[in-house]
Amino acid sequence: NLARHRQTHRSLADKKARRCPHCDKVYVSMPAFSMHVRTHSQGCKCSFCGKCFSRPWLLQGHIRTHTGEKPFKCPVCNKAFADKSNLRAHVQTHSNTKPHVCSRCGKAFALKSYLYKHEESSCMRPKSDEETQPDSDTACDLSFRSQLMGLAITV
Repeated sequence: NLARHRQTHRSLADKKARRCPHCDKVYVSMPAFSMHVRTHSQGCKCSFCGKCFSRPWLLQGHIRTHTGEKPFKCPVCNKAFADKSNLRAHVQTHSNTKPHVCSRCGKAFALKSYLYKHEESSCMRPKSDEETQPDSDTACDLSFRSQLMGLAITV
């Protein structure tokens, strides 16, 4: 709702900001503040590191970071995950639908996060002078044209 959204624009110096009476953390959002205060009273404390959680299922997910347990398995390749949301994202990689396309080389990805990783790779980095080829073709352009022609050109 609009009132909740407006809270996100407050600064920590705002007089409506709330300070936790237990640990002095400051929150501008009432729901976030309420959730945080529960971490001090709910008894959901990690026995490995002492971190507190407002909900038992959040603690359960956190404990997996210590134990290495990965109960969620991909039905396609059996890769295991500690978190169900990570499994859901992974399953999309097996889909033929790849809506996220690199604007430079045209390579398509099932997940936006995979496209971001690709863009941070050498595909999007400017070439140094010694790597630059005499003509204006880039490695991506050559790769794309070689795929079109059915040839294997290594750059």
